[in-house]
Amino acid sequence: MSSFNLAGEEELFKHLHGGNLERAMEKYGISSEKIIDFSANINPLGFSSKAGEAIIKNLDRLSHYPDPECKEAKKEISGYFKIDYENIILGNGSTELIYLIVQALKPKKVLIPVPTFCEYERALNNNNVSINFYRLKEKQEFLLSMEEIIPQLAGIDLVFLCNPNNPTGTFLPKKEMLTLIKEVQKRKTFLALDEAFIYLYEEESLIKEVKNYDHLIILRSLTKFYGLPGLRIGFGVGSSKLIKEIEIQKISWSVNCLAQIAVREILRDEKFISKSKSFLLEEKEFFYQELSNIEGLKVHKPSANFIFIKLLGDISSKMIQNKLAKKGMLIRDCSNFRGLGEGKFIRLAVRTRKENIKLLKELKLILR
Repeated sequence: MSSFNLAGEEELFKHLHGGNLERAMEKYGISSEKIIDFSANINPLGFSSKAGEAIIKNLDRLSHYPDPECKEAKKEISGYFKIDYENIILGNGSTELIYLIVQALKPKKVLIPVPTFCEYERALNNNNVSINFYRLKEKQEFLLSMEEIIPQLAGIDLVFLCNPNNPTGTFLPKKEMLTLIKEVQKRKTFLALDEAFIYLYEEESLIKEVKNYDHLIILRSLTKFYGLPGLRIGFGVGSSKLIKEIEIQKISWSVNCLAQIAVREILRDEKFISKSKSFLLEEKEFFYQELSNIEGLKVHKPSANFIFIKLLGDISSKMIQNKLAKKGMLIRDCSNFRGLGEGKFIRLAVRTRKENIKLLKELKLILR
């Protein structure tokens, strides 16, 4: 194999995500209906039936271009989150917005706490931006320290931060986050705060703070909690000036018409939202407690609908991933996250009680 192919495969591995059913079906010879996907952090209850009905009802819209300004979807987000219309930008998932932020701000040096979501690094590498990595310490439970990160802001143009963090599940409360936001504002450093997994603790969101800080942009996903990853929809909130600068970088029609329609329905379906939050909070706690009782695992307390685990024995993350996959259960091997390359960490999404019990049973057998 040529060095080019080896380099290409290595680069591809660094940016693999969970939820790749096609890859799993091909690798393990399992049909999709027999797979339980613990590798992607998606609402196991599925999506709102009202959203599904609206999508079916509006299939004829596929014959027309979607609204490039996403006006109706922005109005729904504005009303639901009580933020001004001109402070909102829609994206093809919040991932698109990560790339647009880099293109719009053109930073020279960026700070990223790691381990974290790899697309921040990828977007920066695509634009030849210098990156400073702040390594979160295992002995501190991978918690971000204000005393450590603030001195590292010198000479930094932009900070990417995920809260709750993926894959560690650590979370900084609003009070601590405001300390950092005030610091970056004072230094005229931009902070891109990714709140893709904050929906279980919505009261801790800083989404309304953008009116007070023009160097802050919040990223939110509308696919994970709402069970619609295939539609690709997310949004960002920032100052009207910053949003305009990001909009200029956006390609036309990046948010399809059915995704825009779904926004209206998912935010109006209060019953689905309430049921999902209650279910995930209860099941997260059950799964965490049961995993904590298994010998050979160090289980980190979760703040999102996934659980971060260190394997204490001789078994590697790749081995346990393969063993569970052969039983039809996909998990996230975290060895391609920067800072977790030793092959001892996994991430498990919270699924239904029946599915979680099935994984717990198989995990005990493997570790025994």
